[in-house]
Amino acid sequence: MSSKIILSAPLVLWGLAAFAEGETPDASASETPATATASQDVDLAAAEQIFKKSCRACHGNKAQGAASYPKLSDKEPDYLAEKLERYRAGEKFGPNSILMIQNAKKLSDADIANLSVYIATAFD
Repeated sequence: MSSKIILSAPLVLWGLAAFAEGETPDASASETPATATASQDVDLAAAEQIFKKSCRACHGNKAQGAASYPKLSDKEPDYLAEKLERYRAGEKFGPNSILMIQNAKKLSDADIANLSVYIATAFD
């Protein structure tokens, strides 16, 4: 039996802060479950590969958006993570839901955290 960890804004925001400061929190400290999962390092290289393979064909080389595919580079990591989690859960919203659901189903919690930080910071 496996349990799913639902990403929350604190996890994604920690990833952004850790990326900016190069820090890792002390996982041995007593923390709430949501913050305890934040001890994971953000892997921007892995996120870049996922972006290049799965995202840029529709959202553009710099996540600038194209046609009916929205711009992502101006979004916050928590917003991006929330949308990816909803698509991964199979929720339909927006004109490209079917395509996004198929892509998001393949993403792990770590992938979503990594991608959210990568997209929000890589194209400034």
